[in-house]
Amino acid sequence: MSHPTSPRPPNILLIMSDQQRADCFGFEGRKLRTPHLDRLARQGTRFSACITSNPVCQPTRASILTGQLCLTHGVHDNGIDLDPAVGEQGFAGTLADKAGYDTAFFGKAHFATYHTFVPTGSPECVRSSANFGPDWFGPYMGFHHVEMMLIGHNWFLP
Repeated sequence: MSHPTSPRPPNILLIMSDQQRADCFGFEGRKLRTPHLDRLARQGTRFSACITSNPVCQPTRASILTGQLCLTHGVHDNGIDLDPAVGEQGFAGTLADKAGYDTAFFGKAHFATYHTFVPTGSPECVRSSANFGPDWFGPYMGFHHVEMMLIGHNWFLP
């Protein structure tokens, strides 16, 4: 007797970049050669009519992660950290907890402030990142696996 197998959930890859003009891709008809991004755009889902509630990096990233407006999650400018409890309830945590996804984050998170005069306890804070070291891979903000790009090699800071 064969048992029906449940369909595999789709892979989800969200690519974000800072200060990226929308028309700087080959798939937008420009002369730029972006073959890998062009293929992803052809075969995946593109959010081509998006707007942001804030033009600044940190609030926008917090809104994408949480699905909330800046007024709700509290990050209305760079330099204001997203509460990790709020971040963990965002889409990464929801995908992991409710849909069984293994979530990962690679690159610049910028959910917390990099430069402060005192350690904050965040892996993104230059003064705190030494406590996490080069072998730290999460979890963070609902993502199981994290390979975060920090400013330089922060774990060597005193």
